[in-house]
Amino acid sequence: MFKIVFLILSLFFYTNASTYKDMFEQSIEIKKVDKIYASSPIILYSLYAVDKSKIAGLNFPFNEIEARYIDENIKNLPIIGGWFGKGNTPNNEMILKINPDVILLSEISKGQNEKKVRDSLGNINIPFFYIKSSSLEDIINSFSYLGKLTSNEKRAKELEDYANKVLDEAKEISKNIKKRPKIYYAQGNNGLETECDSSIRSELITFAGGENVHKCQNLNPYGKQAINFEKVLSYNPEVILVYEKEFYKKIYNDPKWQFIDAVKNKRVYFLPKGPFSWFDRPPSFMKILGLKWLLHILHNDIYQIDINKDAKEFYSLFLGLDLSDIELNHIMGKDIE
Repeated sequence: MFKIVFLILSLFFYTNASTYKDMFEQSIEIKKVDKIYASSPIILYSLYAVDKSKIAGLNFPFNEIEARYIDENIKNLPIIGGWFGKGNTPNNEMILKINPDVILLSEISKGQNEKKVRDSLGNINIPFFYIKSSSLEDIINSFSYLGKLTSNEKRAKELEDYANKVLDEAKEISKNIKKRPKIYYAQGNNGLETECDSSIRSELITFAGGENVHKCQNLNPYGKQAINFEKVLSYNPEVILVYEKEFYKKIYNDPKWQFIDAVKNKRVYFLPKGPFSWFDRPPSFMKILGLKWLLHILHNDIYQIDINKDAKEFYSLFLGLDLSDIELNHIMGKDIE
C-alpha cells in the first residue's frame, strides 16, 4: 500500500513539475516558480528588471543611493546574503524561512564550488539554476533565461532587444572609427586606482570604441589596481572616467592633474550611478545605458542622441521609473560642485 501511495505522489510531483534549461544547458525540474532567491547582486538586479515580484530576499540592504530608486516592497524583503565577493555566504536559516522555489547561482559557484555550496546548505534541497553574469553580453543573454523561468518571456525579449540594439550600435561605431580615444578609468578618492584593459570591469571602454590606457593582465577579479601619478602622466589620457564623486570634485583644482590632456581639454566625466552604476561596481544591466552614454561622450560627432531622453526611456523600461530632470541630473553628476 505504501509503495502505491509513494508512486502516486511521485507521479503527481513529476506531472506538476516543469523543466527549465539554465545558461549551462542543464535541465532543471522545478514544481513552481513563485519565489526566487538570487544568490549574487548582479543576478538579483537582472531578476529585478525582468520580474521583481518573484524576488524572495536580498543579498544586502540597499544603500542610500540605490534605495531612492528601488520599489518599497523590495527594499523591505529579508536580507539573506549570498555566494559572491570575497567569501560571502548566505544565512541558511533565512533560506529555510523564505523557502524559495529555486536558487539562482552565478558561474563562479559552478564546478568545485558547487559542492561547497551544496554542502553549506546541508539538508536544504532546493533546485539550482545557473546564470552567467560576468560580462555585459552574459547579462543581456540572461534576460531570456530569466524570462522563461518567471513566465515573462515577452518582457524579457523587450529588454534583450533593447540591449542588443545598443550593442549593435556600439559594434558598428567601433568598426568605423579611425582612432580610439585613450581613456583612463579613475577609482579611489585620489583617482589612483584603476582596471586592466583585459578586465571585464572596464569592458565598456572597448565596446564604446575607446582604448584603456592601462595595459595589463587582469589577475584579480576584484580589481582596483593601485598605480602612481607618474604612470597616469605617462599615459596622458584624452578622457578620464571618474567613479568617486570626491575625486571628481577636486581633479580640476589639483595642480598636478592639470598636466593631463583630459583635464586640460575638460574631458573628465563622472560615471553616473543610480540605483546602480552605469559602468561598474556593481556591474549590472545598467551597463547597457552606460554604453549608450559612453558612445555619446566619445563619439558625439557620429553618435548624436538626446542622452537625457534616452536615459529616461531606459529607466522607464527597465526599472518602471518616471525620472524628473532633477533626478536625472543628480544621477549623472550634473549637480556636483
